[in-house]
Amino acid sequence: MSQKLLFEREGNIEWIILNNPAKANCLSRDMLIDLIEHLQMLKNNEQVSVVIITGSGEKSFSAGMDVNEFVGLTPQTGYELISLLKQVCELVRKIPQAVVVAINGYCIGGAMEIAMAADIRVATKDSVFIMPEIKLGIPSVLDSVLLQQHIGLSRAKEMLLTGDAVSAVEINQFGFLNALVELSELKATAESFARRIAINHRVTIKQQKDLFETWQNTSLDTAIQDSMNQFALSFSTGVPQEKIAEFFAAKQK
Repeated sequence: MSQKLLFEREGNIEWIILNNPAKANCLSRDMLIDLIEHLQMLKNNEQVSVVIITGSGEKSFSAGMDVNEFVGLTPQTGYELISLLKQVCELVRKIPQAVVVAINGYCIGGAMEIAMAADIRVATKDSVFIMPEIKLGIPSVLDSVLLQQHIGLSRAKEMLLTGDAVSAVEINQFGFLNALVELSELKATAESFARRIAINHRVTIKQQKDLFETWQNTSLDTAIQDSMNQFALSFSTGVPQEKIAEFFAAKQK
């Protein structure tokens, strides 16, 4: 693993730290490959319930893809590169653990796509969000598809067609963030969300994340039917029985 990614474990919470501060934590091809490898490993780790992704330092969560990676790309090699970022975003959305992003400073391009794929977003008040691809002659892709759901179609089109910066305060007017905090509060706030999620059973967190994917990708009738199926299947896991017993035991105290 490259030292441009750092990993820390605190109980059942895993921290992934983007550690390329000399380049504002921008993402290289090798970093994407390492992220894919680590997230795939976490898929099967029953000791981890929540993952928090953040950037090292105070100025940048990540400046997105290193533009040097775009030099000399052909349609074929361009597709190969974007496929790596696709795998990262898809893993963030689909791994059984909940994913929190703790955004410190600039969140640009591919990094914002990762943030949109996450379940919970916490950012500092001086954070800045930019989807600048159009200024490089490239369309915004992947989890930019979700931007209109986060901030509305008109604002999403504005961001993607202009490539202009949007402040954390402005983007949060549309509910993009779960919390907007001072830098000194970022880690504790992200951990608070993680702990509130991690007290729930990993099996149920996975079921809920699976349903998020169904709800995004199917019709209303199919989504409701799958929800009913998941409700029924939960009683084959033993988790509801355990939690219901705990509920009644607590009431008797």
